[in-house]
Amino acid sequence: MSDEWDVFGSDDEESTNEEDHYLSTSDCTRASLLTFEKISDAIATISTQKFIKKNRSVPIRQRYFGVAGSDADEEVEMMTFKDTLRRKMEQRGMNVIMVNDSQTLFDGASIQRSFHLDHNNTLKCKTASDLYLQEKSLRKNLANGGILFVTTRIIHDEGELESSTSREWKATDILAQWKADAKGEHLAFTKAVWDLENAEISYSDISSGSHSSYTICITKRSCTINTQSCKWKTNQKKVPKSFNNDDCTEETWIDYERRILESATISQSIHEQKNKHLATESIDNAVKSLQTHGFVVLPGLFRHSTEQIGMIEEWTKAVLDDFDAATQILKDEQNVDVLNPGSGSDPLSYREMAMREDFRVDLRDGPRMKEIRLAMEEKDKKALQSLGFTATAIATDDGEGTMPTIIDTLNDERELEINKDGLSSLRYNPFVLEITRKLQNPQALDNSSRKVVGRQPLYKGNFGRWNFSGSGPNGSPQPLRVGQIGSVISLPGAADQCVHADTPHICELYDCLPCHYTNLFIFGEDQSENENTSKGTSNLDYDGNFTGGNLIGGTAFVAGSHRLSVTAELTDDKGISASGAAENIQNEMHMRIIRPSLQLGDAIIFDTRILHFGLANRNRMENRGAGLRRPMLYVNMTHAWFFDPKNWDNKQSIFDMHTEK
Repeated sequence: MSDEWDVFGSDDEESTNEEDHYLSTSDCTRASLLTFEKISDAIATISTQKFIKKNRSVPIRQRYFGVAGSDADEEVEMMTFKDTLRRKMEQRGMNVIMVNDSQTLFDGASIQRSFHLDHNNTLKCKTASDLYLQEKSLRKNLANGGILFVTTRIIHDEGELESSTSREWKATDILAQWKADAKGEHLAFTKAVWDLENAEISYSDISSGSHSSYTICITKRSCTINTQSCKWKTNQKKVPKSFNNDDCTEETWIDYERRILESATISQSIHEQKNKHLATESIDNAVKSLQTHGFVVLPGLFRHSTEQIGMIEEWTKAVLDDFDAATQILKDEQNVDVLNPGSGSDPLSYREMAMREDFRVDLRDGPRMKEIRLAMEEKDKKALQSLGFTATAIATDDGEGTMPTIIDTLNDERELEINKDGLSSLRYNPFVLEITRKLQNPQALDNSSRKVVGRQPLYKGNFGRWNFSGSGPNGSPQPLRVGQIGSVISLPGAADQCVHADTPHICELYDCLPCHYTNLFIFGEDQSENENTSKGTSNLDYDGNFTGGNLIGGTAFVAGSHRLSVTAELTDDKGISASGAAENIQNEMHMRIIRPSLQLGDAIIFDTRILHFGLANRNRMENRGAGLRRPMLYVNMTHAWFFDPKNWDNKQSIFDMHTEK
């Protein structure tokens, strides 16, 4: 293994030397110690490979690995195994933490379980109940996308190891039991949270005297699916083999959805979270996801600090306050009752607010939102300056207080140097800007993408840039137009939105030109703290992990539909085929729907050409309080030359109605 990733140490040589030490112990102890060495070697090797494969720009020395701490009542051999594992992981350069009841976060972890197999071939757990608290802590604090090794040690009754029935309890049987009994109990794994379908057997041994040992590696999902939405979607239908380009076996729709969502989610390592940073490969993977799927999920991107959370909560409150004020003015002045569609005059689109559908509005301005923009103005300026950007506010007919900003950069080839000021802005998050600029300027992704004609790269031929940006044909990312923060609010009673795309393609000759318009969504409601699940259910598993199930909804995307070829297959002359065309086309539309479930501070960036729709807010209560509404903050980002008027009416202001009176 190359030292490039800080992986060092020769496990084979050390294991050979240590065998002399075992000769002084009993045969049973010696066999157990050798088994511990083999299991530990397997865990160290596999975790190293997985960490490097997941993100090469995060060195092994920056990875954190948790091992359940020892207990006074624990068997001596199991305590010895934990010490052996700690030593092996440290030899690889990882940060190993022995956990008791800790809140420390981990990229990977190991738990151990002991069972007794009686003459009736029944497994009975021998692990002390106190150790379940450690296991629960490890499973809860394992990072999304992290890997967990579960070592199961089965102690056989005398003579049972040689019997035919006892040999049935192998790693595959233990894994099958997890899948069949994944209800959230302390011994099981919830499918919503853990990728059971792709769990791997890391080690298997039934030759250790009266013991058999198995180690299984399981991944914690990077993002969960909102399975309580889209009840019309049949999750257990099979994906045709012809649809997948690889040789994978037939999947169910829900397994396909989880696989695509995993591919479209950028889970941060613990080092990235602690340093409030996205590694270079994380940024590049986000760009690739947008190019492949049309969207990318960035869990916790705006949850790195109490300041970021406070800004989201402040914006959310301001949005809902302005919405309440606007709806009251419309009811008093124009007999428009937004909360009770059909009971008065029909609502229109206004300077500050546009109606999307019943119980769903797009709010971009209001008195409280203006106050926050003014209060955040200095932070926004400092954020841009700290990143080396220059910015120019442009006056358009978007409406007072909603002018977008054109940003450029002073040094396009630099690495991002993030400081506190750079993370103090929701609108100008440095990683969102970098992902967007790379996506919209793909020639800047890496030198290999700059195709060469003769001896000159193609960007040298873009001579017109002398006229429009003044920078000349230097291959730098072109200026970016960044809109103001707005919010789409979905009220209780909002149905699934009509499937739509926010903007058209600018050329229909090619399947998918580089993206020119992206949207950032920031979820402004903490679902894990709301009573928004079906009666008698919970959106947390036994360990306290968020399962994704909720009634408040979110946004769903039709994977890959930012490409003309995909959408052409899913639509007919009358529009979306899902509403009544051929069954196979409708099935493909439903199958492609991805429903990421977000929490406070999670973000999504999407290509606005993708088909998507707001999910229903089915959390119905008599009092439509703030905790039951779904405010999704957004920021539009386009090339500087592109302008999207949408369907605002800048001539009529809701809040001017109240002022004039």
